[in-house]
Amino acid sequence: MSNPYSAPQAKSSDATTHDAGQDEDPAKPVDQSDSDDSESAASIALTNYGDPAVNKEFDLTAEPSAEAAADATARTLDVDINAASDFLHSCMTSTPRVKYGLGAKVHPHGAEPGSGFKKVDCSGFVRETIWRSTSPHFNFPDGSVVQHDWIKDQGFERLNRADALLEDGKIRIAFLRPQDSPSNIGHVALVHNAKTLESHGSHGPNSRDWTNTGWQAKSVVYILTN
Repeated sequence: MSNPYSAPQAKSSDATTHDAGQDEDPAKPVDQSDSDDSESAASIALTNYGDPAVNKEFDLTAEPSAEAAADATARTLDVDINAASDFLHSCMTSTPRVKYGLGAKVHPHGAEPGSGFKKVDCSGFVRETIWRSTSPHFNFPDGSVVQHDWIKDQGFERLNRADALLEDGKIRIAFLRPQDSPSNIGHVALVHNAKTLESHGSHGPNSRDWTNTGWQAKSVVYILTN
C-alpha cells in the first residue's frame, strides 16, 4: 500500500526529536517510578519475549513452507498510518498521559489510553498500534525479540538503515537487539517518513526523528507497508 502523505504529528510538546541521536538504550526506564518492577528479570523478559499467552498462537519454530521459500515477493502488512498516528496521539494526550512501563502491555485490545492502560513498553505499543491500524485486526506477536524473529521468518524485506531516512510514505519497522543494548533490553519502533512511532524510556509513546545515529545506527530495519 502506498502512503504518499506524512503521518499526522501528535499535537504535544512531548513529541520531541532532539534526543534520538543520543539515545543508546531506548527501552531502559529513565524514571524508575515508571516501571513497577524496575528492571527485574520478569519485566525485561516481557519486553523482549512478550506474554507467552499472547504468543501461543504463533508457531515460532516452524520453517517457512516450500511455497513461501519459492516466492520471491517479500511479505508486507497493510497498516493504516492515519490510524496508527491517531493511536499515538491519543496516548500522548490522554489524562493521565500514557507513560513507559517495562513489561507493560495493553489488555485487552482497544483499551482506552489513560484509563484502560496507563503504561506500555515498546513491543506492547507496536503490537497494539498494528492491531488498531489493520482491517481486519491483525494480532501481531508480542515482545521485541519475538516480533523481530516473526518479521524475519515471514519474509519481510530487510533494508539498509539509511532507507528509514526516506520520506516516501512507506512504513518500516526497526529493531534493536538486546545484545546491542547496554541494558540487554531490546527495542522496536515503527518508522514513517523519517519519524518514529514508539514507546521509549524517556517519554512513553512518542514520535522522534529518524537520524540513523545512536541506537538507530545499531538497529535492523524491514519494510512493513509499501
